[in-house]
Formats: sequence, structure tokens, C-alpha cells
Amino acid sequence: MTKILKYNFILLLAALVSACATSKQPNAQHKTITVGPQKADCVGVGPQECLQIKEGDATTWSNFYGSIEGFDYEEGYEYVLNVAVSQVDNPPADGSSLHYKLVKVVKKTENKYPLLNGTWVITTLNGKETNPLITYINFDTSENRINGFAGCNGLGGSMEYNAEDGTIKSGPFMSTMMFCEEVAENERALGKILENFNAFDISDDVLTLKKDDEVLVTAKKGVNHMNFFRNWEVSFIEGVDDFNGHIPNFIITNKGEISGSGSCNNFHGKVTMDAYSTTIKMGPLAATRKMCQDNNVEGAFFAKMDLVDNYKIVDGELQLLSGQQVIIKAKRK
Repeated sequence: MTKILKYNFILLLAALVSACATSKQPNAQHKTITVGPQKADCVGVGPQECLQIKEGDATTWSNFYGSIEGFDYEEGYEYVLNVAVSQVDNPPADGSSLHYKLVKVVKKTENKYPLLNGTWVITTLNGKETNPLITYINFDTSENRINGFAGCNGLGGSMEYNAEDGTIKSGPFMSTMMFCEEVAENERALGKILENFNAFDISDDVLTLKKDDEVLVTAKKGVNHMNFFRNWEVSFIEGVDDFNGHIPNFIITNKGEISGSGSCNNFHGKVTMDAYSTTIKMGPLAATRKMCQDNNVEGAFFAKMDLVDNYKIVDGELQLLSGQQVIIKAKRK
């Protein structure tokens, strides 16, 4: 009898311990979410890449800043997931108050179409080298638009993606009508490719456009610098509080040339650029030698230009940076 009582007591104690342990676990809510085939740049604590998700009846993607425990994401696939969502006790200041854990992958569907989005740089056409800074194809998958450029005229048209068989139908295309003999052959070749391709493949940031199984061209993910090749008027120079009417300006061409005024002396020089990043190098710059009294702007401008190593364009404003520090800003002239 004593042994039976001890045994029952042990069972009761174990049940109580288990119940207490269970009560400390937050109640998880199960929900179904859709994860998009491509991540997007976002800013949480700092710059990062976010999964794109939809919940419920949402028709647009939203940023998902955290992670999903047990989920191995592969770009180029759209997922339907069943997840358990629970509250996090005492979350860190820079962390989410919700914890997501994968329960089941309900569906995984290949969808590489969104990966087309962006600029793809072409280095050879018809077996001949091109200037990669001005030879590219740009895809806008949200608007189903495609644009090509080979140094002179712009080509633009629509495209339609068939998700069932992965094929694309493009065109008709419109083009400007300038005659530029030095790139005319490349423009004809690019136009023919855009009109004839019906399939694509993307692997390790390399795009292959095909007509059925025939390879028409390969391209690498790059940067479209066309909005950089403009006429700019300086609006900010680090360390200069008042321009006092002395405003530098400059124009950058797609031939890698820069010219302008430091606000007194004219200058010209080279811009070294990279087709695959926004890394740049200004100069050397040669300037006239006029005396410029009561002008401390020009000296600061030339000194800062020598430090520029990359750029970005934000809401139409050109920002020239040294590392991560903005040292010159300019607006379209």
C-alpha cells in the first residue's frame, strides 16, 4: 500500500512539473503566410535584405524583418507556409516581439520572373566586345516593361510572362531614331535579341536569354548609370556653410568625362566607373587658373571631389560619398 501511494505521488509530482513547464510556454498561433521569390532591400536596425510576405487577403508584399525558425529560403521560389507564431518574453530592444517557427511547407513553386528585375550588363554582342557602361537591358517586372540600350538609342517595350511554362513574349518595341554609326551594329544586334528571345535562365547573377534552346546573349547583374550622366548643380559641400553665390556645377557623360565650373574656374577630366557598382573615381581634373577673390567654395569643392569614391541618387538628388559619408550633394540643372 505504501509503495502504491509513493508511486502515485511521483506521478502526480511529474504531472505538476510538466504542467508548470507547459504553462511557461507562450500559446502559439498558427497562420498561413506566402513568401515571395525575391528578397528586398530594407532598413531595420541597419540596412538588410527582407523576405517579402503576404498574410491573409493582402495583395501587396510587405517586409519581414525577422527569421522563421526551421525555414530554408531559396531565391526564385514562392512558398506557402504554415507557421507557429508566439510571443517572445522580454525581447531585445532591436528584436521582434514575435517568434516564427515553420510548421509545414504547404507549397513551393518555382518563379524566377521577379529575379529578372533590374539592370543586366552586356559585355559582348555578336562575338564583339561592348562598352558595358552603356550596353545593357533593364527589366521592370512590376510593370512588365523591358528596355535596352547599346550606346545611342533607347529601345522600350512590354513583356508578358507565362508562369506555367516559364516563357516570355516581348514587344512591340519603340525606339528613338538617332543615327550613331559607331554603335549602330550593336543596336541592331540588341534589338534583334529583344524581339526574338522567349526564355531565360538566371544563375549566380548571370542572365541567359534564349530563343527556345538557342543562347542569344548572356549578361551580368549590374548598375544603370543613366541618371548619373546628367548636368548637376551643387547644393551642399561638407564644411561649407554659405556658398555666397559661388555655386559649382558639372556635367558627366556616358563616355566617362566630367566638365564644369568650380564656381570660378572651368575644369574637365575623367570619371572612372564600374558597370557593376556605384564605385567611382573623379579625376585627375584640370582647371583654368583665374584668381578668385573672396571665394572659399571652389577650393573646398575640388578638395572634396578628390575624395569621392562612390555615389547614390536619392529622390533625384545626386549624393557623392567618401566611404559612407556624403560630402557633396547636387540637383539636376
